[in-house]
Amino acid sequence: MLRIDFYMFFVRHNFPKGSCTARVGLGALLGIAACAFIVPNANAGEWTINPQISVEQSFTDNARSVSEGLEADIITSTTAGIDVSGVGRRAQLNFNYNISRDAFWDNTELGGFRQSLLGSGNVEAVEDFVFIDTRASVSQQSLQRGGGVSASDRTVGTNDQSTVLNYSITPNFEHRYGSWADTDVRYTFNETRFFDPDVGTAGAQPDASRTHTIQTLLRSGPKFTQLSWELSGTRTFTDNGSNRNLTELSGEYAWTRHLTLIGRAGSETIDGSGINADDSAELFWLGGVRITPGPKSSFRIETGRRFASTSFSADASYRFSSRTALTASYKEDVQTERQELAANLDSLVLSDDGILIDPATGLPGSPNSFDLDFLDRVNKSKTFNIALNGTRGRNSFNLNGTVNIRSQEPEGTEDVVVGFGGGINRRIWPDLNGGISANINIITEAANGIEEYTFTSNAFLSYSISENFTGSLRYDFLRRDSDADASDLQENVLSVSLNKTF
Repeated sequence: MLRIDFYMFFVRHNFPKGSCTARVGLGALLGIAACAFIVPNANAGEWTINPQISVEQSFTDNARSVSEGLEADIITSTTAGIDVSGVGRRAQLNFNYNISRDAFWDNTELGGFRQSLLGSGNVEAVEDFVFIDTRASVSQQSLQRGGGVSASDRTVGTNDQSTVLNYSITPNFEHRYGSWADTDVRYTFNETRFFDPDVGTAGAQPDASRTHTIQTLLRSGPKFTQLSWELSGTRTFTDNGSNRNLTELSGEYAWTRHLTLIGRAGSETIDGSGINADDSAELFWLGGVRITPGPKSSFRIETGRRFASTSFSADASYRFSSRTALTASYKEDVQTERQELAANLDSLVLSDDGILIDPATGLPGSPNSFDLDFLDRVNKSKTFNIALNGTRGRNSFNLNGTVNIRSQEPEGTEDVVVGFGGGINRRIWPDLNGGISANINIITEAANGIEEYTFTSNAFLSYSISENFTGSLRYDFLRRDSDADASDLQENVLSVSLNKTF
């Protein structure tokens, strides 16, 4: 592990020229780090850089990820990566990048490169006035429900795969008018690109998408105590025509120390949503309450009319201790899958352990993942999440559940995803850690009547051979049962790996 001042930080990567890996990996890596370098006086603070390399030897009983004609194989995977994190006087950066090479001993044509990136950076470009936020994610995904998947991370030689690049850059301008009001003007550029993976037959990849969002916000200042208010206007423009305009006025009134009345109203236009036949503006309103019985708990509920129907949203949290909390949320929205990817990325937060996580589940962020087919159209979604995450002594654990309903407007057909799972990790000895986890997803597609069940589980042991040298033993299991028999799948993977951090 290296600890150096920020002004000394410089990282150089060399990839094969012209390769997709070089274009996606290096471009996204430099994009996420660029804003931190342009800021004067960012050198105050300590930064942690962890280059690392690992070698994994795994055995799978289904190398081709198929339902019939299973072939076993041994896979040698080598990975090089880097973790960077730190907080300076006017900058914060946190990202992880890995590039891997999988070599199959028998099915050699399945071997190839894969990569992953997840990171965020924030810079105070002009003190107390201009801020720049950058985020990026790269991962290999299946764009079809029932597509090629594997029990462990490795290349999958099917033509429904895509290397998804998702990144955003957001300059933000803030100004305070004494204690009366604050203004916030921000512009967000988001781009989502889909590349052919390094392995498999090249499939038809979705077109690249660029989204421009301009948001202006005027909110009440500290002068307002019992009554707070906020007036916002948001204009979103996309190159595929899924534009969105939103004007909203919201307010909160602290009725008592434990009860706050909340309300919001406005006008919204969503092109191509099918909500209004002529894509005209829709007037909406919602009202509700926020209840805080004590410092450990909070509940919010709102209901009204939005998206041409009765609308509802809520969230709740209860903190058992500083390291253990129960959270739940329900929300409704209308957007495209591309806009959902951008929203997933922007919603990630940094955990106490310095990991970017999904605040709804408390699990490590995976903003590019799809549970259903990728559809290049506007959908209405209803999402419920509940999660219990905590640490007790030498144990850390999580339990989570989710329900996601996607409606295709104006047809009204619904796809439903129900998932639940959990896991526990334990520090068995000072140098030995272990854990187990399991998850199940149930997918129902109303349009074709298909139901699909996917069960995954894993168990691992990790031993610290020395301060920066770790060995691991891992078992992964995947089983997928579907009404479409060709989607049935099962795989067992046993892996041994060595990891060195410098």
